[in-house]
Amino acid sequence: MQKLLFCNLDLLRKSFDGFDNSNLKQIRDEFLDYADALCNDAENQIYFISKEQTQLEAAENFFNNNGYNNFKFRSRAKAKDFVMKYKSRNNFFVFISGKEVDFHLAVHSKSLFIVPTWIPVEDKSEYYGVHVDTPDQLDKFIRTLNNQESWYARLEIEPNITALSLMDGRYKYKAKTENEREMIMHFEALLKQGKSRNYYDILLYHFLAGMTNTTLFDDIELFGMIPSSNCSLNEDIFSFMTQVRYIKGKRLPKNKMEDANLIQRITPKIQAHMLSNQSARANMGADYEFDTLRINPEFKQKIERLKKEGRFKVCIFDDYMTHGNTFNAVRNLLKHLGADKIIFVSLGNFSHPFQKKDYKITGDVFDSGYSYKLLQSTQQYLTYDEDAKDEIDELYNIFNS
Repeated sequence: MQKLLFCNLDLLRKSFDGFDNSNLKQIRDEFLDYADALCNDAENQIYFISKEQTQLEAAENFFNNNGYNNFKFRSRAKAKDFVMKYKSRNNFFVFISGKEVDFHLAVHSKSLFIVPTWIPVEDKSEYYGVHVDTPDQLDKFIRTLNNQESWYARLEIEPNITALSLMDGRYKYKAKTENEREMIMHFEALLKQGKSRNYYDILLYHFLAGMTNTTLFDDIELFGMIPSSNCSLNEDIFSFMTQVRYIKGKRLPKNKMEDANLIQRITPKIQAHMLSNQSARANMGADYEFDTLRINPEFKQKIERLKKEGRFKVCIFDDYMTHGNTFNAVRNLLKHLGADKIIFVSLGNFSHPFQKKDYKITGDVFDSGYSYKLLQSTQQYLTYDEDAKDEIDELYNIFNS
């Protein structure tokens, strides 16, 4: 996907007063070569920005005279005017900087903010930005953003309720190539077993590409994830979710929360794979989930306020989607509370039909003990985009080049 990269002018400096990095000149030169190569790709344009017009002019003259003619140089004020004018197309924008002023511009336009850690980094940028530690890592991130265009699975369950999956989870017997098989095998090991830790950044970049290469999530106010069967939260998915929340500039209801997740599992549940067969799993519905799930009561006031303002829009994350039983439960709980928009995002999908089950819920869903009654059950079929499998294959090439 095409990207406009707004880079702070600091990335072109060889040294900084009081900043101790003896390798900075070498790193700067490496960055220049990667940046120039990115600009040779028609998908990327790089704009170096600063509030100091004289420094911009000096940099432009110096780098043009040294053969770097692909870069553009703009004042931060002009860049801000452009970005805010076209913020409805923020999926094209990426900010690369260590400055808080650039972080705020990224947040106001809901754009991706990347922090290169080899230059001085201010506090908010360091805390909220997506870190890259080397020019090579930055290059791979940008190429991942260029690469991602497709979601593997999609289903419009009903108006304003959508399920999306980033990739095909059936690597054991449905992988299109060996590269795709290897990538998804390691992603599953990361998510399910905490293994293959060197694949964390690859999956993070691919996930963030999916979340930021579209404006679909720009109006989401609340982000949550499905707790595991044992009530714990997958740390990697929680980290991914938190990074998206930062990018979209959404705060939690309170600064200090005992549980920062929208969905709570208050007692363990039977693991679905313990059931005897796929048919039993498909037909189990949300009953097992309702008995163990509730909406986090610390979100209650914020939900009431968002509902009054017509902004009660929610995104829920999970690692894999099989039949949709857990999402069915959460979907019914959120609909009961009056959600205006719900998006369910899973990283992997096993290509089974979605078992849509609608319930009547009575009682307080911010607590246990609410009651539920099945009203109707239907089966829905997702649509699949094979291009997403090719993108996983290309991920292998990007990170093994």
